[in-house]
Order: sequence, then C-alpha cells, then structure tokens
Amino acid sequence: MADQKNLPPGLRDYSLAGKAALVVGAEHPVGRVAALTLAEAGANVMLASQDVGADESLKQVAKAAQALGVKAAARTQRASIRADLAATADRAVAELGGLDILVTALDAPLYAPVETIDDSAYDRVMDENFKAVWMALQEIGRVMLQRGGGSIVTITNVMAERGVPNASLYCAAKGAVRNLVRALALEWARRKVRINLLECGWTEEPGSPALEAGEFGERLVKYLPYRRLLKPEEISGALLYLASPASSFVTGEAIAVDGGLLCRV
Repeated sequence: MADQKNLPPGLRDYSLAGKAALVVGAEHPVGRVAALTLAEAGANVMLASQDVGADESLKQVAKAAQALGVKAAARTQRASIRADLAATADRAVAELGGLDILVTALDAPLYAPVETIDDSAYDRVMDENFKAVWMALQEIGRVMLQRGGGSIVTITNVMAERGVPNASLYCAAKGAVRNLVRALALEWARRKVRINLLECGWTEEPGSPALEAGEFGERLVKYLPYRRLLKPEEISGALLYLASPASSFVTGEAIAVDGGLLCRV
C-alpha cells in the first residue's frame, strides 16, 4: 500500500501500517489471500496452520508477504489443540510486538447422508469447524482484551446461514460459529474488541465437491447467480474492510461474498 501520508483521507482508514496480524489457517487458499491482503495493507503478519504438514505452504505465504515489505513469520500448529493456539498467540506477541488483528480461516468439510455419520466423524467436524474457532477466539481474544482492543474476522461460508442436503453436520458447525460471533460481539463491544464474519460462497479451491466431475458440480454452477465459483482473491476487499479501522463501528455482522447466492429463497 502507498505511504499512508499520501493517501486521500477516505482511504487512510484502510491502512494497516504498523498493525500486527495473526492468520490461523493460512495454508488454505482463502487464508493465503487473507494473509497477503493484510500484508499489502501494511500489517506485519504471523501465519499459523490449521494442521501439521503445512510447513512448505506457510513458508511460501511468508515469503510472498515479506516481498510486500512487511515482517512475516510462520508457525505450524494444530488448531484443534489449545496449547498450540496459546503458544501461537504468545509467539505472535513476541515477534510482532503485539496483536491487533486475528483472521481465522478454518475449514474441514464433510458431505454425507446424516444416517451414515458416526461419532468419530461428528467429533472431527465439530472440533475442526467449531471448537478450533472457539479456542482461537478465546486464546487470541484474551491477548486483545489485555491489550485494550482489536479486530477479529472469522472466515466461514454461506452454510452458516443455509442448510444443504448431505451436509447437515457441517452446516450445524458453521451455524454455531455464526451465533458465537454474534454473542462475542456483544460481550466484547465495551472492551473494544470487534468480531465479524466473512461468509464465502462456493469457492474455487482444491477438494471442493463443486469442482468434481459429475451431476452435482454441473447443477450447482447452473444454480449460482453468476454461474461460476468464487475465486479466493475476491474476498480481499471485504476482508480488508472488516479488519481495518474503516469498519470501526461494525461488530457482530456477516458480510457474504457469494455472488448473490443468499438472495435466493
């Protein structure tokens, strides 16, 4: 981003120069975009994984962020383990000098008829999609509360708002995150920690059932208002708005970047 002094007054609130940001789930396509969006706006970034085995992905994102002229560090962790999240929060503070922004980009989809889902699948879906977010908000939120404020953006998808056949458990986990954000917005408002939701439409990313050959993908694309999937980089504008001082009076809200999908009945 250009030098803040040279920005028109209306754009200065979008600058994150001097801010410290943590992105959890930075190995995912939307997490990578989130990290680079914050870096482009001037924030120093700590990149943390959702799961182990993401070392190379995180290194690549960190290198891309550093090329934008900011400080970037990476930490491989398992977001479903509280001790890992607590250690990541501590390291972010130590390396970046504080923590002003948190973005969570955690996702573990499951598409299956409800009668086929056993307890082990239930535990995995709820742990990765809800409990990991819950713990991240607790551990990093605690740091922000002690610091006197901050901005949190939780990236999820439109299944937080709508049911989808053969995705009942996944939808339930995403819906739980939606209401958690609402409740925490009220709980933390007077302590100057804002929290908002960014809901993605069907996204063009590896592993999406929308990209698989067959009837489902073809029917889905025809159903979508734009007749195409969301490209991860298209979340950048909404993410920057929610993370930056430009949205200083916005909390507990959800912005859907879905090409109009939620407009359907």
